[in-house]
Amino acid sequence: MRLTYFGGPAWDAGPLPVRGRGQETLLFRLALDAGTVVSARALSEDIWPIDAPADPRAALQSLVSRVRRALGPDMLEAVSGGYRLALSREDVDLTRFADLVAEARRRESAEPAREALRLWTGDPWIPEGFDWALRDLLEDRAHARRLVAGAGRTAALTDLGPSASGVAAPEAAPTAGTIPAPLTALVGRADELAAVAAQLGADRLVTLLGPGGAGKTTLALEIARRAQDALFVELAPAAATEIWAVVAGAAGRGIRLGDTAPRPQETDRDRVLEALRGRSVLLVLDNCEHVSAEAAAVAIEMLTALPGVRILATSREPLGVPGEAFVDLGPLPTADAVELFSRRVRSARGSAPSLDDGPTVERIVRRLDGLPLALELAAAKARTLTLAEIDAGLDDRFALLGAGPRAADPRHQTLRALIDWSWEPLPTDERIALLAASVFPDGVGADDAHAVGDAFGTEADAFDRLVDRSLLSRVDGRFRMLETVREYGIDRLRRDGGEHGARVAATEVLVELATRQDARLRGPEVRAALAWFDANDESLTAALRLTWSDPELHDVGVRLARATVWPAFMRERFADLRTSVESLARTDGVPGSEAAVVVDALLLALPAFTAPLDDDISPEEVEAFVRRAAEIAEGARRHPSDLSLTLGALVLSAARALQDGRGRRLRSWNIVVRDEELVGAPPWTIAFLAVLRAAAAQNNGDVTTLGDESARALTLFEDLGDPWGLALASQMRSEWLILQGRVEEALAISDGATAALAGMTSAWDVIQQRALALGILVRLGRIDEALARLEEVRRLAETEGSSRAIFQFHSTAATLAIAAGDAQAALDHLDSVPLMDLGGPQAQLHAWAASRRAQALLALGRPVEARDSLRAALPLAYASGDHPIIADLVAVIALWLIDAGRTDTAARAFAASVRLRGGADETDPLFVRLRGTLGAPDPALPLRGDRRLPDAPLTHDDDEDPEILAAFLD
Repeated sequence: MRLTYFGGPAWDAGPLPVRGRGQETLLFRLALDAGTVVSARALSEDIWPIDAPADPRAALQSLVSRVRRALGPDMLEAVSGGYRLALSREDVDLTRFADLVAEARRRESAEPAREALRLWTGDPWIPEGFDWALRDLLEDRAHARRLVAGAGRTAALTDLGPSASGVAAPEAAPTAGTIPAPLTALVGRADELAAVAAQLGADRLVTLLGPGGAGKTTLALEIARRAQDALFVELAPAAATEIWAVVAGAAGRGIRLGDTAPRPQETDRDRVLEALRGRSVLLVLDNCEHVSAEAAAVAIEMLTALPGVRILATSREPLGVPGEAFVDLGPLPTADAVELFSRRVRSARGSAPSLDDGPTVERIVRRLDGLPLALELAAAKARTLTLAEIDAGLDDRFALLGAGPRAADPRHQTLRALIDWSWEPLPTDERIALLAASVFPDGVGADDAHAVGDAFGTEADAFDRLVDRSLLSRVDGRFRMLETVREYGIDRLRRDGGEHGARVAATEVLVELATRQDARLRGPEVRAALAWFDANDESLTAALRLTWSDPELHDVGVRLARATVWPAFMRERFADLRTSVESLARTDGVPGSEAAVVVDALLLALPAFTAPLDDDISPEEVEAFVRRAAEIAEGARRHPSDLSLTLGALVLSAARALQDGRGRRLRSWNIVVRDEELVGAPPWTIAFLAVLRAAAAQNNGDVTTLGDESARALTLFEDLGDPWGLALASQMRSEWLILQGRVEEALAISDGATAALAGMTSAWDVIQQRALALGILVRLGRIDEALARLEEVRRLAETEGSSRAIFQFHSTAATLAIAAGDAQAALDHLDSVPLMDLGGPQAQLHAWAASRRAQALLALGRPVEARDSLRAALPLAYASGDHPIIADLVAVIALWLIDAGRTDTAARAFAASVRLRGGADETDPLFVRLRGTLGAPDPALPLRGDRRLPDAPLTHDDDEDPEILAAFLD
């Protein structure tokens, strides 16, 4: 089989059967590495570069299963650590194209290039977020065209053009012989070459900035070779007092000095100025960082005295000269880094890496930050080591790359020497700042630099100075470092015995910072606080893991876990939350701090709320739960806060629910907090518990309480200015407005809540909220608008990628299809929902989807299948305890009974559905349909009383008995 993307995605059998952004992107990403294993992590990062799903691994597995269904089970192979597309690179037109161009470049041959260009039958189809793949393809096409045309060298590397800087094409450079010839060809850097040419055309001093090993000297030499008149000055071996002498020495070699002998008392400075006066020359000052102040003084004098001189400096920090322009030289892009590494591997062992080596090469390149010198040192090891051994050896990269070419500059012979060159001149405060930054995987926020500096005994501005020295970068308000520099810092800490102490200091300052940000999560600054937690996620996780493994850090860990509870709750990251809680919480005794109350309460509550539906507990376990809940509530009274009092009240309510239910597992709608338990509680606690009361009332069919508590929560959250709480309260208010027939108001509030929740909560919450709005549009008869909005739900669901998100999309789409009169489309959507466990909240989803299936089947004239669907859904709906779900299912049973000609029994089911819902939902299309056939429901009409059960007593309690409804379906 062949897979093609030029001209649009297709395979031998015709158009690709995969559907949706997630599936298409997964197949495309695997096709780029056809025949080789792509790690699960790499796939997740490429498919979801932003807004990753809460559980990327599960989302990826869901995508894989759907692609397998579309293409056949043998097309995607699950391999340890990842997945592989069972095609060779020859079978995918994109990889075949890339390989032919690579062969053409390797052989300097036009024939493979022509064959490659013949594959380009139309613009390649590229999914969103893969611009890098398109750039690579376009670059390869340009290479192929130049080879076919006999253009020779890459135009992007030569066409800088003449400018006021004296830069021109190398063929016109009379001083080319005075500049060292390259030992190897330059790889990449076309953009930087063009940027330098542009800067030199506009400014007289341009500094190439970048970390050690980025290739600043190599690029500067390439630029000098292209200049009409250039002078290259190597300052690495020079002392601060020797700069004029070194320039004079270079001028003696590269530029004709005056014919007369030096005059008495003439200095090196005088001779240089005399030699360059009247000339248009590019002066390259290489490796200025260790003599930056003196180099700056020389540059100022030369620029002032010699109007024809332009200077290109290379340095790890700015010279600080007025008018200085900069070109930053960062790591190589991945494609160029892979090319460089592959070339050097071929030089070391005589053969380039194979296609099977591709993932290993990319991993090595990534781990070495794309730094050219580090890649060259690693590639040299290929003479004696396999690429897998090199990859493994990078766990101790400074030992692996501890020897290099003997003829190289000593500072370039080893990876450690490379960074030592930057480390040695650092003053103490900057050294401390570098070591501190190395134990923060996410870097250090600029706003947090003072706190971090204080914790490590240095000044905040030391981080800024490290940016100037190219040891840190400042991106999006954060100080970040290359992984190699980070490993250097950690290695120094480890060798000096300071690693554990540094990590403890980082953990303690993160506790302070996270606690400060947590206080902003329940108020008007929630978005900024959430952004802080997102930006520090990896650092917080590393700190938490440290506390799990060190008993002496238990109290610090509890405080840190407490500070991260609410963002984890808002984002529904319950797996992470549970791991933290289970590692740090206590199981007995009154908690001794506010943090301990919160963590201990979660240890008690999480299992109770997330256990399977049929997993009840023993009387002894109920007694233990009640006892522990009392201890936690006492701790909350001793250490009150908005969150501790909330959780204290909830576990007490849960204990009562367990006692009342005789050990039946909890549902969130079983939780009802008493007013007396809220006396003196903060307004946020009262507001949040009002939302929970509203949710409980909705699920229990208590419309009056739903209205009262949603209004109360709205008012309180408005006063508090908490947009997240306000959005939750708006959801509940929207549900109440629907039941009042105020549907336009409900839509406005629902849309407002959706906008407010964006970026603050999980994608699943947003999907649910959008689905609610679609249901409201159906009630308003605005089907076309609902269908248009459905596309956004689809996109969000595929981006989130989880089974329940995909389930929600297809179920919602089925509801719209039924409303639009397309029952077959509804069934198609329901047949596409992924398989999920029936426990927990999934039971509600399955019951709801089954009722939609029954409606569609009835519309298609298939009542027997509809009955089977309803029978399967009954136990799920009733076990969930969700009254709106039960009411919906009972209403569909009434519809089935009408189809069966049993209108008397249908009227009883219709009345029961209204009682279960808490009132007549008069704008619901199903209610409208039933009322049109049966008339207005009679609230007093009992469910039991069917002629099949003539001796049954009449009681409304029968509404809670699924066996009666099951008998209706016989």
